[in-house]
Amino acid sequence: MKKYRLKKSAMIVLILILIAVIALIWFIMSLFAVKSYSLEYNVKDYKINENYDKDNNLYYYEITDNDIRYTFISETDYQKEKKLINNIEKYESDGYVCLEVKSSSLKTRPLCSYENKQISFYLVNDELLDELNEYYDKPTEKNITYENYKIYNTYTNVLIWNYKGFNYLDGGEVEFIKLFNKDIYDIPLATKINNYLVVPDYEQEYEFNRLYLINLDDLKVDTWKMDYTISYDSYILGINDKSIYLVDKKSGIEYELVPHKKKMRILASKNKNGVIYKNGVEEKINIKSLVANNKSFTYKTNYNYVVEDNNLYLYYWNNKDKIKVSNNKIRYIVYNNEENVYYLVDNTLYKYNPLEGETKLVEYSEWEFNYQNLIFINN
Repeated sequence: MKKYRLKKSAMIVLILILIAVIALIWFIMSLFAVKSYSLEYNVKDYKINENYDKDNNLYYYEITDNDIRYTFISETDYQKEKKLINNIEKYESDGYVCLEVKSSSLKTRPLCSYENKQISFYLVNDELLDELNEYYDKPTEKNITYENYKIYNTYTNVLIWNYKGFNYLDGGEVEFIKLFNKDIYDIPLATKINNYLVVPDYEQEYEFNRLYLINLDDLKVDTWKMDYTISYDSYILGINDKSIYLVDKKSGIEYELVPHKKKMRILASKNKNGVIYKNGVEEKINIKSLVANNKSFTYKTNYNYVVEDNNLYLYYWNNKDKIKVSNNKIRYIVYNNEENVYYLVDNTLYKYNPLEGETKLVEYSEWEFNYQNLIFINN
């Protein structure tokens, strides 16, 4: 039998055809691939800046009216169409202004302002709240008394330090989780990570080599005897994934602790570089810098809450336009997780998110004097 071989020129032609086919397929796929974009358009007299961020799968909007800029985000799946806002209706009363955004794809509360500054919809006057009452969606306030607590909302599970352990408030029920036999007033190194609350054995003096692990799924307490001894002159640098990062300032060591595996390791000591996360990205940092200054991880989030002059503000995505969300005088942000933020007003714990507005949760007289790192949210 004869053996046939392709000539060199024919082989080159076939390779070129294959490359062309692959390039064509890639080009067609790129046409239909989801891409981030930014565009501007007008609806009536309103200038709209529409942005889609494919990495975070969200839409970010800026709407300008009479030099006032209103911002909001929508965590909506990518839409093939663009220019998603169809209409805007304006409502005004005693200096308050609200824009009602009409869209078949987006959902948002009315965007409101007062004295040329954007505010939460829930801060407008009663007349506008009545006119736009279809958007009003606040939980019903309860009034439950348990020992020294007044519980106003039972949808949020809260752990409150009670000197020997935690009172766990869950749906109106309270369960005590005991850790110590003597009173411990401060627990600055206690850390919540995923479904665990991790607390050093504060009955050990000066330093510790034992941690209590509270499983928040079943409230069972486990004990972890660690491989190293850590000074109380330490601070929590932050958490990432399933790890806690702790800096022992006295020993000049950065540790990584993995509670669910009961494992730990030394990341940095002496002149070795340690680890810090900035907006979720790992960076190297000299251990001397970690010891000399109390650093902390920063986290990339679509909802950013800040307290300035005791006022609570929200800004979205990577934009710095602030929205006032509470008329209360804020003492301290306890915890924030995406759209939810928890904070203290005098001796009362509150929660805010853009959908429900501000909600009163728990009042406890002890918070008048002692509150930092003594409240943990399990939601």
